[in-house]
Amino acid sequence: MQSLKDKGIIKLLLAFLVFIGVFAGALRTEHNVRAAEDFRLWRQLDDRWGNTAIGGTTLRRSGCYVTSIAMVAAASGARNTDSFDPGVFARQLNSMGAFNSGGGLISWASVNRAVPEINIATANISFRSGDQSGKARELKEYLDKGMYVICNVGGHWVYIDGVIGDDVYMADPAKDEILMFKAYNNSSITCYQALSGKNPYKGFVPLNAKTAAAAPLTTTTAATTISAATTTTAVLPDQAPVVYKPGEYYCGSSEKVDILADIKDEKSSFAKLDDGGVVNVLSVSGGYGEVSVSGKKGWVDLSPLRYAESAEKITPGDVNNDGRNDEYDLALINEYISKSESLPEGISALTQAEKKAADLSGDGKIDNTDVLLYLMLICK
Repeated sequence: MQSLKDKGIIKLLLAFLVFIGVFAGALRTEHNVRAAEDFRLWRQLDDRWGNTAIGGTTLRRSGCYVTSIAMVAAASGARNTDSFDPGVFARQLNSMGAFNSGGGLISWASVNRAVPEINIATANISFRSGDQSGKARELKEYLDKGMYVICNVGGHWVYIDGVIGDDVYMADPAKDEILMFKAYNNSSITCYQALSGKNPYKGFVPLNAKTAAAAPLTTTTAATTISAATTTTAVLPDQAPVVYKPGEYYCGSSEKVDILADIKDEKSSFAKLDDGGVVNVLSVSGGYGEVSVSGKKGWVDLSPLRYAESAEKITPGDVNNDGRNDEYDLALINEYISKSESLPEGISALTQAEKKAADLSGDGKIDNTDVLLYLMLICK
């Protein structure tokens, strides 16, 4: 029994189990979602798929890119929303081992293998322009060619719904705002990708962000589809202000987020929050949260972070709270163990609820003993 706890053997067993799990995932029956829903309302935090594991993280934490491309698949007619959603797409990619430990795609070609009608036509394209007007024109150039576009806003990916003048409409996997330059600072909007779909992009009908419903936004004449070449100005929706509250937040950005010693000094950073990292916000001041890292008080910009809703019920072993004990939970446990050695005190790879579910031994810590117990649990 003691020899089984040897770190090398545990990792060997884990690698074997995950390898088997990748192929088992391909055989799972895909769930159905609500028919005819607007794909632009898909959010990576949706309880229907937010806890789906991707690599060593989940869609809820790091699924903006996957969700944005899933929107392209639906927008182009390659997939129907009655049988396809970000969770279905993520499991398809999981079945081919497409993710690295941080939830990023190992190869963009995996998108085409999962949805053959979709091709990532360009690498990340940096904006030539520095202002809103110029960036809007650049995005519209690709839309006018019938391409679909996803844009990076501070390490977070969003689907570009359409462009009217200088206004860029988006479907954001993490929030309900629909005007990109109103939701994000121009300086954080850095690059984009163009994709081809089953059918070319032909225009859009803007969503009403206030109600988050699929009802079209009216122009000065009628609620008509706005084509890529249209310059008609739509009536803009009211945007509800973002309200932050204390609690656990996780980083959903591929770019590191600074922990500042001085809320007014961006150069006072003394720690960084990586993609998927969790931090507990003690209090809120404007758009910043007070945290304690390595025993030192600090402040973190909350705009690139996502609030971690606490699970109402904790099931031992179900780390991602998807109702199953499987290899994806085990991957999250292993990721936590591997990262815990390097993360500073106050930053974690799991929330408190996730750690409670991962602590199968009940000894208050997560280590190779829990890995062994989990192997025994899912190999019964």
